[in-house]
Amino acid sequence: MAERERRQQAVDKAQAALDKAEQEHAKRVADIQAELEALEKRSQAEKARSDKEKERLGAALRRAGLVKGP
Repeated sequence: MAERERRQQAVDKAQAALDKAEQEHAKRVADIQAELEALEKRSQAEKARSDKEKERLGAALRRAGLVKGP
């Protein structure tokens, strides 16, 4: 095998490894982004639940006469 062919094989092998690493990186980034979006959705749902509960408890206190209106 000629030296030129050996070098080309080495370049091809390195390029294939680089391509594989880039694909793995892109998948990891996509997975992290999906997790982030799921956490953001959970966070918004919890905020809505908390706000609703806070309003409900505040209304109960106002009805009981313990706290003046807003």
